[in-house]
Amino acid sequence: MSVFARRALVPVHRVLFTHRSAHVSVSIWRRLYTTPIVNSTTPLANTTLVKNTGLRVLFFGQGAVGIECLKQLIKELRSDPSCLSTIEVICLPAKYEASKEEEGGPLPKPGSAKVKGQKKKNFMARGRINKPNDTLETTSVSDVASSAGLRVRYISQAPGRPPQISFFDQHDAFKFDIAVIAMSLRQVPMNLIKGIRLGALKVHESLLPKYRGPTPMQTAILNNEEVTGVSIVECRDGRDEGRILAQVPYTVPSDTTYKDLSLALGHLGSRLLVKTLQNLEYTRKLAVQQDDSQATYSPVYKTEDFKIVWETMGAKEIYRKYRAFHGFVPIHTIWRRKDIMNVLLIKGMTMPNPKLPLMTEDFYNRPPGTMFFMRKSPYIEVPCIDGDRLHLTLLRVVGRTDKTAQQFVNGYLRLNGGLRMLTNPVERKKPTPKFVYPPGHPKENVDQECLDDDVGF
Repeated sequence: MSVFARRALVPVHRVLFTHRSAHVSVSIWRRLYTTPIVNSTTPLANTTLVKNTGLRVLFFGQGAVGIECLKQLIKELRSDPSCLSTIEVICLPAKYEASKEEEGGPLPKPGSAKVKGQKKKNFMARGRINKPNDTLETTSVSDVASSAGLRVRYISQAPGRPPQISFFDQHDAFKFDIAVIAMSLRQVPMNLIKGIRLGALKVHESLLPKYRGPTPMQTAILNNEEVTGVSIVECRDGRDEGRILAQVPYTVPSDTTYKDLSLALGHLGSRLLVKTLQNLEYTRKLAVQQDDSQATYSPVYKTEDFKIVWETMGAKEIYRKYRAFHGFVPIHTIWRRKDIMNVLLIKGMTMPNPKLPLMTEDFYNRPPGTMFFMRKSPYIEVPCIDGDRLHLTLLRVVGRTDKTAQQFVNGYLRLNGGLRMLTNPVERKKPTPKFVYPPGHPKENVDQECLDDDVGF
């Protein structure tokens, strides 16, 4: 048995990765450092590892996973010896990566002059959510690449057209040996990288074939998965259905958010990617085909998926949705102030300790979505349809800045328990309707009094 084969079966030390907002502790086996492939049917005794040298890499990256992968590739490029010779980066523009959650700004107030070219609406919805990119990152892939002196090209995509790369054609693809993709395949022009000699590898944030598609981390949190992971797969025809070269699992903490999970899997996947490139020929020899019968898919989420539905969603479901999209797109609800419907983004939320006393004795007599507060309390308490409660700690009215619970109370709220968040906007100059409980609920026939203190018409 060879040296590498003996080492492949010996468990070693715990590898500890730390970050300011994520703490990852993962037991990694020695064979992840020789051959990350999980394939017990292959005899390791007769296998010889061949370390690749001088690969010319075309890197596609976005978000926290893309940043971590690029940092590890740069570190490998500067090491001696190195399996890489050059790296060229293709990414989205930095302004797009760090774009705001809202776009457009407020609509005119009732009674104001009509804006030219704008149709009259029967309700006022202030602000809108259509930018799925609240990454909360201070840096971007282009910043990391520029600081390392790498050449950067940008992806542009017009509505209804495939993505394109500025000053890049199929002849440029022949200059590279392999492409590494650490972003959504929907934003990668696959037709331009078909000429790359060794094809493309995809860093996918799940244990394939589970959760194929663009949003595996969000879907794993929404489905309350206890274990996820990172896969290095061959990317063919713009899909993540190719052979698996490497996989490593990761235990999902019970209170993790999308932002924390992306940082954790970024640390894990970036190191796995470098080890795979170092032993590319060997890992491809032991690659495993995906079982299509076990495949599941993650969807493309739309604006409606980020909305809180107070009539049907319990506290745990709302909190799980908050965790799944925190750092991607904030979940939102409708907040009425006088005759204007504002989109209210929930930027901070916690599940309170059940032993914590209620803010008022009238708490469970009010409908779900009602805001209860105390002037010096760091949170706003909200009842839910299942009889549980949530604490809101950070909020933003679209078009305004982030506000803590205390700032929001001091700036907007007057009567404790007198304002209720809504699922859908209300027609202008009409009072806020009473809350309608779903059929079969214990309070279905209870007459709820409307005490909204900001109806003001």
